[in-house]
Amino acid sequence: MKPVRIGDKLIGPGYPTYIIAEAGVNHKGSLEAARRMIDEAKRAGADAIKFQTYKAEKLVTRTAPRYWDDPEATGTQYAIFKRSDCFGEDEYRALFQHAQNVGITWLSTAFDLDAVHFLDELGMPAFKVASADLTNYPLLIEIAETGKPVILSTGASELPEIHAAVDFLHLHGCRDLVLLYCVLSYPTADEDAHLRRIQTLQQAFPDIPVGFSDHTVPDDCVIVPSAAVALGAMCIEKHFTLDRSLPGDDHYLSVDPQQLATLVRNVRTIEKALGNPHFGVQSAEEQARKYARRSIVSAVFIPMGTVITPEMLIMKRPGTGIPPAEVPHLVGRRATVDIQPDTIITWDMVD
Repeated sequence: MKPVRIGDKLIGPGYPTYIIAEAGVNHKGSLEAARRMIDEAKRAGADAIKFQTYKAEKLVTRTAPRYWDDPEATGTQYAIFKRSDCFGEDEYRALFQHAQNVGITWLSTAFDLDAVHFLDELGMPAFKVASADLTNYPLLIEIAETGKPVILSTGASELPEIHAAVDFLHLHGCRDLVLLYCVLSYPTADEDAHLRRIQTLQQAFPDIPVGFSDHTVPDDCVIVPSAAVALGAMCIEKHFTLDRSLPGDDHYLSVDPQQLATLVRNVRTIEKALGNPHFGVQSAEEQARKYARRSIVSAVFIPMGTVITPEMLIMKRPGTGIPPAEVPHLVGRRATVDIQPDTIITWDMVD
């Protein structure tokens, strides 16, 4: 598998999990809030922060119904997206520059062709494609032809559709691709997460790094996306907000700065704990192997010349003598020396 480079980070086997804080439009149209989100994502240890670039008129018809559950949201998709599409090129340029100053990769999902062209010219290092645009081939062509890495979410898709999209992107010049397993349900119930499908997707695309875009409601430990890393996810995207109590949008299913930091710590701990699959005694276990295992020990005084019987023996730590597995080969031999009680027996004590 060829690793995918985004900025100065690589996504692939053996590299740290790439963590994207999905800010979306949770800034509520405030440039100050968006800058704070960049600062907090960097402070938490995320590798990238991602926004969304769209205009409601280019995204959805005015009568399209909502498909997500949000008790604070009312009206059509158009009405909701229209309330959130207030940023223009000047705001995105300012955020891109701020992220560069802070030292975190800045990304934004392009939802239309104009957004692709603008973000490409801005210098954005990779493109994210939302799950719902997996079959939007006109958009995929424009993104692929930039020659930049693509992160493709796969929510609500069948494997043949994903294969077709991957082939299409490759055909049009995309050479660096990351797939994100995703459940396109807001919020995603824990029982609907089906994290084992990360492994299924990786098996289907063995040459492409696979990650996870999470829409579950986070607990304090941020368990679900953390578990995804244990199952092989090489990239994690998690919705991010400054305040989960804010109304509307997807604040309630996002992580706040403290939870994002917890997620990053979880992931880095899991990476250390996963280690490698090769079985054997580790250097950290050598002392325990030597002193916690047992040896054959004399349970009683055994005079020289005595034929050793099982009743004369007991198994005790440390494991520096004859191992207990050798009892059948020790029984029946004669002691060549007096063996005091509680003595670790060695082969030179018998014939």
